[in-house]
Amino acid sequence: MADTISIYNFKGGVGKTTTALNLGISWSKSFKVLLIDFDPQCNLSNSIGSNQKSTTVYQYLKKIMHDHDVNPQPEEITPYLHLIRGDLQMTHTESNNQFISFGKTMIDKLLMHFRNDYDFIIMDCPTNFGVLVKSILGASKNILIPAIADNFSLTGVQTLMTYLAAVENESLNILGVFFNMFNGNMNLSAKKYEESKENFGRLILESTVSRSIKVGEANDVGRSIEDYSPDNTAAKDFMKLSDELLAKFHSQTLNPDYIVPELLEKMRD
Repeated sequence: MADTISIYNFKGGVGKTTTALNLGISWSKSFKVLLIDFDPQCNLSNSIGSNQKSTTVYQYLKKIMHDHDVNPQPEEITPYLHLIRGDLQMTHTESNNQFISFGKTMIDKLLMHFRNDYDFIIMDCPTNFGVLVKSILGASKNILIPAIADNFSLTGVQTLMTYLAAVENESLNILGVFFNMFNGNMNLSAKKYEESKENFGRLILESTVSRSIKVGEANDVGRSIEDYSPDNTAAKDFMKLSDELLAKFHSQTLNPDYIVPELLEKMRD
């Protein structure tokens, strides 16, 4: 039975797609992995995919909406790494009445086709915390949260935890928050890391991923930084992150101390 992992943060520019790509390629060397690009920007698909004609996630969901048979054929990147491409039309789900009412159920039905065929299903989420993201998180077993130390705020983490509470997925396992594009030599970054560890404990992962231009270069050619430049510091960092995450599945639930009750009440009204 596959472990589903949503890569999400409501802040943009934190490296969600980079994280999905690097973890997917890394884990596919030992496990069978499916990447699903739910982000209408399709950066993951454009980076790693090659078959522009393969069926998109929106096309699959549209069939499910109309009760049509779904016979998913993900694009094969390698024998152990497959992809379901993103689609700009995913933006339509935010205003689709049927999806607004039954989005989680539709995501569940889509994932049902893959749960027995893969070890990990990694889902690259859009930034906007709308109907689509709520549905993805509602159907997911795990969430991984990339963040940038420079713009990290304690209030931001509490807001995000409150968002997760609003999803009402009691079985959602929070793998943790990790700092991406990290520069430990900068006083601000180091201070933010120590401050966050002090306030949120094990919610903050030990692993950080260093800032490197090589990561962007690897993304451009659809490769992991580990394969593109194995001696690069960021490559070694992603390997450490991968190992740390493998030990954290089914280990951490949402701490109610991190939830803002007033915000949660407004979101549920």
